[in-house]
Amino acid sequence: MKYSVKLLLYEHQANTKGQYPIYCRITINRKQSYLSTGHFIDKQYWDEKNERVKSGHLQAHTINPDITTRKQDIIKALVGYQVKGQQITPAALKAMVSLKLDLHNLFDFAEAYHKEVHHKRSAGTHKQYKKYMKIIETYHGSKALTFEEITHDFLIKFEAHLRCKKFSGNYIHNIWKNLKALFNAAKKRGVITCYPFDTYENPIYEAPTKDYLTFKELDALEKIADSTSNPTTKQTVIYFLLGAYTGLRVSDWRQFSLDKHIKEGRLYLRAKKNGEWVTMPVIGRLARHLERVKECPLKITEQEMNRTLKQLLPGKKITTHTGRHTFAITMCGEQGISAETASELMGITLKTCVENYYKVTNRKIDKECSAAWAT
Repeated sequence: MKYSVKLLLYEHQANTKGQYPIYCRITINRKQSYLSTGHFIDKQYWDEKNERVKSGHLQAHTINPDITTRKQDIIKALVGYQVKGQQITPAALKAMVSLKLDLHNLFDFAEAYHKEVHHKRSAGTHKQYKKYMKIIETYHGSKALTFEEITHDFLIKFEAHLRCKKFSGNYIHNIWKNLKALFNAAKKRGVITCYPFDTYENPIYEAPTKDYLTFKELDALEKIADSTSNPTTKQTVIYFLLGAYTGLRVSDWRQFSLDKHIKEGRLYLRAKKNGEWVTMPVIGRLARHLERVKECPLKITEQEMNRTLKQLLPGKKITTHTGRHTFAITMCGEQGISAETASELMGITLKTCVENYYKVTNRKIDKECSAAWAT
């Protein structure tokens, strides 16, 4: 790792007083980054050869020790990386010095990364991130863990520890997925070059059995929606049915408005989670059901809805998300709508649709086989 650290006066950008900032230029393997010292001076007071403020400046005695210390701290950090045989980019070193974060440290990098993507992830996703990082911290015993310390051998022992703790295979897969995302982000930013997952047999995600409702069960819920006077039950059933007839997520139930999202006989809504447009014709069950939605604004929490659904359908592993599965399987798959069309209706990729929602049931198989082999 070849590097240089130089103090200089940045003469391309003056402040309102006509003074120029003093920067510390970090060069590592021909890549550069500039770190502001926070000091501004008139051009005539800068000693370029000695990288210092000339003695004629009134605050030279306070500025020079400060900028010299900053430069020395950067060089000290670089020497530390060289001794350990680790690489670091100028941008990562700048972040470490200015933000007091060591981007080679897994937890420091995770903190910076999660702040960066905060507006692109849901609150629930960020909550899960924190849980996964806490599990890694508990296993390691501290937050003093660098990317380079997470080797093939580390992963073997960590996975064995998680399985001894009786974590499910899919939960371990999710921890791995989060850990890999941090490594990929750190590699993309040039912070690290190591990547232990290439040689490791990573935990495999096993798709759980998807529970969904039949038309008979949906009809029963419609009767409850029309007869119940309990506001919690009424809201739960009406909005679950909205999800079952449209494939919309809970986050979209809350933003749904007939005036805004139904136009000229079609539903148009930009999904809150991924920003994709969801559009479909308003016909059949959906058209009839919108009259119920119109008279019943959603005010209860998702937790209240999940508790109510379990009471109404005790034999089912049911949550609000089951409505989305019901749309993919009962409303689409069993009615002959292709996975390609279902994915468009749900605002997701075909791969995601097939892996997580769409299912060819025995009922669909029997129906198609009977039609094909009747003669």
